[in-house]
Amino acid sequence: MKRLRPFPLHGGVCLRRVGRSVKVGKEDLLREQAPVDRRDFLKKGVGGFAVAAGALTVAELLQGLTAPGRGNILLAKGVVLVDKQRCSGCRTCEAVCTTHNDHGKTSSSLARIFVHKDHTRGEYEPKTCWQCSRALCVLACPVAALQVDRRSNTNARVIDQRACIGCKQCIEACSTAFSPPRPRYDEARRLSVKCHLCLGEPRCVEFCPYGALRYERSEIGLETGYPIVKEK
Repeated sequence: MKRLRPFPLHGGVCLRRVGRSVKVGKEDLLREQAPVDRRDFLKKGVGGFAVAAGALTVAELLQGLTAPGRGNILLAKGVVLVDKQRCSGCRTCEAVCTTHNDHGKTSSSLARIFVHKDHTRGEYEPKTCWQCSRALCVLACPVAALQVDRRSNTNARVIDQRACIGCKQCIEACSTAFSPPRPRYDEARRLSVKCHLCLGEPRCVEFCPYGALRYERSEIGLETGYPIVKEK
């Protein structure tokens, strides 16, 4: 284990190890550094910025998902943390996200990460999915389209787009704890989308030019998001 410097995110909250898991607290973050094999991926240009387009298709990503029991959801092994003091509001993260996930499109309305501007303070803050321990989105889905991605070893909460019926109940459930809600609705395809951590290699983190985003992971799981963290 390696002790890291405090990393402020969402109001100065950091992760800390408690027992056999990692909880959110206001202390230094302890984690296990797990090697991640880099995959070959295509290079595309977005506004002069090199963006990685994943070599795996959505269909390949959705293979190996596990539908969790309603009361037993595996802890996520990764989460994207935010240092809003470093965010310039450039929205590179949004462009990278949609280019990678939406067949080269650059649409902020589809981005699984979105930059919020505090007009009073003139500050920017990327809003990321917490991959919640008690994932309200997963519990709310009436057709079990929200599942746990075990194939990539992230346990990310992923929407199986083959099963999603576009009812928006995951969005409504998330909105009871977080504003804005993290799942987005794709009007063209009439289904919901959300962050799946890019198979453990979040492109938003990789291409943030100011180091405002960081991917933290732990093989023993992370207790993050709801109910420990709320934004409402």
